[in-house]
Amino acid sequence: MTETKQFKKVVFTETDLDTEYSDCEFLNCTFSEIHFDKINFDHCTFTQCNLSLCKMNTTSWSDVQFVDCKMTGIEFTYCNNYSLSVRFTNSNLQYALFIGLKLHNTRFDGCNMQGADFSEANLKGAIFNKCDLSMAVFAKTNLEKADFTTSYNFEIDPTNNKVRNARFSRYGLAGLVSTFGVKIED
Repeated sequence: MTETKQFKKVVFTETDLDTEYSDCEFLNCTFSEIHFDKINFDHCTFTQCNLSLCKMNTTSWSDVQFVDCKMTGIEFTYCNNYSLSVRFTNSNLQYALFIGLKLHNTRFDGCNMQGADFSEANLKGAIFNKCDLSMAVFAKTNLEKADFTTSYNFEIDPTNNKVRNARFSRYGLAGLVSTFGVKIED
């Protein structure tokens, strides 16, 4: 177990990884294309790291923050859903997979989430603050009490997702009615 350690500019390989990290900080590190297999991250922060195309196999992310990270195509889908608690700030999450995950009250602040897939995820109470959600997939997703008031480019079909008490700005209404072929004009 690695505790309370700071890693700077380390290029990790699968053989370099410990099985547990607690209270660690990763700065400018590269994890690109790694297969995380049964690794636990607890109270860790990743800043300006590259985790693109990583795959998860029952990896745990408990109280983990990602700041200014490149996470294109990352597969969170197979991580440990039981202890999942993450926050994303100014990160590139293009084509990231969150299929079927429990992401209650998760914050996404200023993230590029183009093409991210949230199919069958539970995002109850999640906050999407100033996120680009172009081509993001929401199918059978629980978005109850989620906040989209400052996000843009999303298309969410209210007949295929739970949207009760979700919050949208009037400028985002087009993303809710596009599946009906309705045009909104100013």
